[in-house]
Amino acid sequence: MPKQPEQILEEQLVAQIQKLGYGLVLIKDEKDLIDNLKKQLEKHNNITFSNKEFEKVLNILSKGSVFEKGKTLRERQHIVRDNGENLYFEFIQTEHWCQNQFQVTHQVTMEGKYKNR
Repeated sequence: MPKQPEQILEEQLVAQIQKLGYGLVLIKDEKDLIDNLKKQLEKHNNITFSNKEFEKVLNILSKGSVFEKGKTLRERQHIVRDNGENLYFEFIQTEHWCQNQFQVTHQVTMEGKYKNR
């Protein structure tokens, strides 16, 4: 089956973004996406989240409008760890943004009420 023009465009775009220094990550579904987020947040903050702690992180991300979520991504966040200690973490480094690790992936299809990519 020949490639569709959209697929060719996507492959070229991903290749171009990789040339800018983004790492290619293979994400095939929502589980892979969430697993990668956990891995990257742990690496970025030099910590390890338990499953329960990471659920709190996902809860933080699920709240608010698009604009509020953007603000959430830029601000330092807080959760209480399983052992009762306070944990402060960040999603992205805003002051020294070039220290962030950037990734690119091909479109991921998610199914819920609708099928989205």
